[in-house]
Amino acid sequence: MSGTRSLLQGFERDAVVTWVDGQPLSAQGFCAAAATLGARLPRAPHALNLCEQGPTFLLAAAAAWGRGQTLVLPPDRLARTVERMHARFADAYCLCDTPEVARFAQRQGMRVFDIQYDVRADRWPPPEIPSSLIAAVLFTSGSTGEPKPHAKTWGELVEGAVTFLRAFGQPGTASAILGTVAPQHMFGFETTILLPLQSGTPLLPQRPALPADLRGALDAAREWKRDAVWLLTTPLQLQAFHAAGGAVDADGLARVVTATMPLEATLARAVEIDWNVTVEEIYGCTEGGMLAHRRPAATEWFTAANDIRFIADAQDVWTARGGHLPAPIPLADRLHVAPASDDFAAQRFTLLGRDDDIVKIAGKRASLAGLTEKLRSVAGVRDAVVFLATRDARRVSAAAVAPELTEDQLRTAFAAEIDPAFLPRRVLLLDFLPRGLAGKVSINALRNMMADGRGVHVDAAAAPMPRVLTAEYAMPPEHPVLAGHFPGRPIVPGVVLLARIEALLAEHQFALRECTSVKFHAPLLPAQRVSIRVEVAADLTARFGITRDATRIADGACRCTALGS
Repeated sequence: MSGTRSLLQGFERDAVVTWVDGQPLSAQGFCAAAATLGARLPRAPHALNLCEQGPTFLLAAAAAWGRGQTLVLPPDRLARTVERMHARFADAYCLCDTPEVARFAQRQGMRVFDIQYDVRADRWPPPEIPSSLIAAVLFTSGSTGEPKPHAKTWGELVEGAVTFLRAFGQPGTASAILGTVAPQHMFGFETTILLPLQSGTPLLPQRPALPADLRGALDAAREWKRDAVWLLTTPLQLQAFHAAGGAVDADGLARVVTATMPLEATLARAVEIDWNVTVEEIYGCTEGGMLAHRRPAATEWFTAANDIRFIADAQDVWTARGGHLPAPIPLADRLHVAPASDDFAAQRFTLLGRDDDIVKIAGKRASLAGLTEKLRSVAGVRDAVVFLATRDARRVSAAAVAPELTEDQLRTAFAAEIDPAFLPRRVLLLDFLPRGLAGKVSINALRNMMADGRGVHVDAAAAPMPRVLTAEYAMPPEHPVLAGHFPGRPIVPGVVLLARIEALLAEHQFALRECTSVKFHAPLLPAQRVSIRVEVAADLTARFGITRDATRIADGACRCTALGS
């Protein structure tokens, strides 16, 4: 792909691109900060971008592209994954925006560049980037195998953003983008990095994980005069937000778009009714990005995006060249493509299942995704998945989160919904399912649990148990969450301390699934340093305590999962 494409599209020079430390960063300020940062970057063809905060990821990406560098975006934060990235891209350095991530990368032998930038200068117009530049290498999730790399040119990525805008329209002038998926994931990268840069729509700096986070982000958006927020999230996260009920004030949400796994129509309808917002879904993949879209509350049919054409036969499904795709790509899914009314009409299709999703038992066929949906619909089941315990298994297995049910009760209820041939041979009753950054269940982790004969998997990297994790933390007085709160005597919000617990767990390759209890005993002021201690037991229950000198600030417990399976 020849020529160049601008770093920014749709922005006037004084328009807001994002917010840094609670202050708006204009388009001309963003360009200047990226140029200044780029001049300081190490000389290298590749940069491993592990930045966690949206604004710093945006600036780091823009700076690297300005230097002609390629971003490498690992699928997770596991030590062995970063080691593999380092081995594959030996000439790469690591972009970090937190001390915890910097220390983690250094332990894996990476050369670290800590993001610091000056947003006071101005520069205009935006830089032009060669369309042929390999702008990013992204990886498949690896939920059923090893993650596979896919290189993307800048031209492809820009055209992917154009595809999104053609499907959903241009956000209005009072809009802002709010994402929950890490930008290292293809969906997060498309929607929280490329979409803001190419739509003229600013990125909110928050990445909500809890219902209170979403409420806080929408409150901040209103303070910044943004009352039409587009929420880009996963079905799993949307379900958690919606289940919180009144804890989430959805006032200010203008649109919800989900991806990474199928969105159930019942959830989409409930969100549309309760939040008075349109809920839409993307069909796509790491290889091709967004390929189609639908509104699940209204139809089961996906509509192909941006002149993309799908070709299906008995053996394979391929996307034809079209839209932002430079060449046909193979898909793992089986589709039912509706006959087109004419050659120029956008194709419509429904999903039949993945190549590895269809199981045949006793001459009968069923979809693992369909069986999973039926298992999740059983009363008392909070989360579940039906899978094959080995690639050549002749019977299906299942894992479920159902605290009020015994295995026999679960089997009886499930048997009433399915053909007896597909009743699971083994059922794991778990406190939570092992899910990755994008919410996908790690089938490899479940297979390990089956092989080990236990209901909770502990990765070898996490042994021996229990593990004691420690850290120190002092909240900067200029932290953006303090703006406008507790005038004259600000205190550190409890959610910030809980975020430090989550970050400490992540640094040691644990993902926090649920905070089961927490009690705050004394207030903490900005700049006061605390000691954090987390003890992770063999059952992956984590108990934590936060102290300042001899004063107990907070303690509690949470459940987590060991990453790396």
